[in-house]
This record gives sequence, structure tokens and C-alpha cells, in this order.
Amino acid sequence: MKNILITCIFLFIFNLIIIPQSLSSASYHPLSNAFGITVELGGTIPKTDYKIDELDIISRLLLEYYFPSRSIHAFGIRLIGCGGFLRGEVFSNEIVYPPAPDNFRTGFLFLGGGFTYALRLGNRVPYASATIAYTTFDPGDGSGNQLPNNHFSIYNKNTITYSGEAGVRFPFGDMWSLNVGVNINFSNTDYLDDIKSGNNNDAFIGFFTGVSFYLGRDKDRDNDGVGNDIDLCPDTPEGTEVDEFGCSVVNTTPEVVTYDSLKDSFISNGIFTDGTLFCFQVNIFRDIKDAENLQKKIISLGYTSNIFNMNIGNSLWYSVRVGYFTSFEEALLYRGNFFRQTRLKLK
Repeated sequence: MKNILITCIFLFIFNLIIIPQSLSSASYHPLSNAFGITVELGGTIPKTDYKIDELDIISRLLLEYYFPSRSIHAFGIRLIGCGGFLRGEVFSNEIVYPPAPDNFRTGFLFLGGGFTYALRLGNRVPYASATIAYTTFDPGDGSGNQLPNNHFSIYNKNTITYSGEAGVRFPFGDMWSLNVGVNINFSNTDYLDDIKSGNNNDAFIGFFTGVSFYLGRDKDRDNDGVGNDIDLCPDTPEGTEVDEFGCSVVNTTPEVVTYDSLKDSFISNGIFTDGTLFCFQVNIFRDIKDAENLQKKIISLGYTSNIFNMNIGNSLWYSVRVGYFTSFEEALLYRGNFFRQTRLKLK
């Protein structure tokens, strides 16, 4: 059974990771940098020495953290607390002593941790995880009475459980997701049903649904690869090439567009325009060498910079600017962020 589980998990992750590589983009993963709190409720189906596997209940509480990711893949860690019951009827034909009852109902609790992988796939997030947990269990008859071997302390009621899980999350709103999933759990004991019989340890299948609440996750409203916290242009049209601040990049090669310095005019807040494009002034000098030195610093920081000649009174001045932008609002937003980020670097 363990080999089957490992093979299934490998194939699941292979299909999630290898096949969809072409879907990768610079957009944030929906779970990027997210701390998640999850509450789930579901059912269990035991795989023990009893012939009839009865459905019973399970509940889970998960704490997860997903590492920052700007691709379709996200990896995280999880802590899980879980409690529920396993139930079965009609023991096998093997003769055991003390005689096995006709049914069992075992309560269990486990606490563990592991790793999880999540794939961004449109409006849904398939995931797979592997967990190891410390488990306590208490086999009974469903009426509050312990089963014979449990009553006489024939075995240790603590064990280790290994779990493989797969499911899908459906994010809605900014901080929530609806989840469905299934897992298979292998224990290191054959006494979950109070009876040791056969060559295999006991196991059980769990399936569940619930909701997750996320804190701190990276948000990218326009899916341009720049988070909302630093995106100066949060409504960039899909497919638009953007710079590091989320604003559209204007192609300023001569054959495409040229800023007409003859139409250069001042608007406000250090912003100039030729009627089509916009730029903002960083500083103004009388000495061309001072202007050129500042321009070199600006370019070294990754910005586009130009020097404009300006006649002020009877004197020639040199205006060092950054641009270009497609609107006054974009230039104004970019200007504020530029001075915040380069204030010390340009001194």
C-alpha cells in the first residue's frame, strides 16, 4: 500500500509540475506569502481487519505558510491537528483471542506537520501534500466501552501516521478559499480496530471540505507581476508590458515615438509634456557637467533620463528628467515613488 501511495503522489505531482510549464507567468501565485488558517469537516473510511468499512466523521484544523512565488508553483509547510472516528463491522474469519466483537468504533487524535505544493490553474488551485503525525487512538464498541485488547492494555495506543493528500482550493474574495480534498493514512500499528490480524497494518481514507482564511498574501489585482503594495498603476490592461512599478512601458525608440522638445511645457509638480508624452524633472543646473553627472546616476539605477535645455530669463539651464509616461497621473505616481526610492542614492 505504501508503494502505491508513493507512486500515486509522484504521478500527481509530475502531472501538476511538469506538464503545465507553459502556463508560467510573472503573476503572483494566489497563495504567495500567505499564512492560512483552515477548518474542515469530512468523513473516514477504515481499511482494517473488519470486512465492512463504515463511514464516520473527521474534523481538521490546519495552519499553513506558502513561500513567496511569482510562478504557477507554490510550496509551503503545514501543521495539522485532526480528530475523528473509524468504524467497521463483521470481523474476518480468523480465530482470535479474546474473541473479536461484531463491530468497532475507534476515536483518534493526531498532530503533525509536513510539506505542501499548490498549482495555480486558472481560478482553482490543485494541491498535494505529505504529512507525518503523532497519533493517539482508543478502540471501543461505539457505546463508550473499550474493546477487549484495549481494556487489558495489550498494545500501545500511540502510533505514527503517514499521510498523502490531494485536493483543490477555490479562492474567492481576497482572503478566502473553499477546499475539497482526500487523503490516505497509513499507521504503524495493526490495532486501530483492537485486533492484530494478517500481515498489513491498519489504514484509513479521509475526505473533507472546508474553508481557509489567508493573511499576508501577496496581491496583484491586475496580474502584471507587480504586487499591489508597490504597483503605481494598479489597473494596467492585461498583456501590457510594465516596469518594476507596474506602469506600462512606453517604447521610446525614434522610429516609434519622439518627445517633441519644441512643444515642451510645464504642467505642475515638476511634470512636463509635449501634448502626448509626459516626464518629470529631477533637478535643474546651470552647469551641463552637473546635469550629466546626475543623468548618469539616474541611468545607473535603471531609469530612462534625458537633459533638456531651458531658457530662464537670459540664462541657459539644463533640466534633468525621467520619462516617458502616457498620462499625467502615471507620471505623478512614478515621480513620488522615484524620489522615495532614490533619495539617498542620488546624493
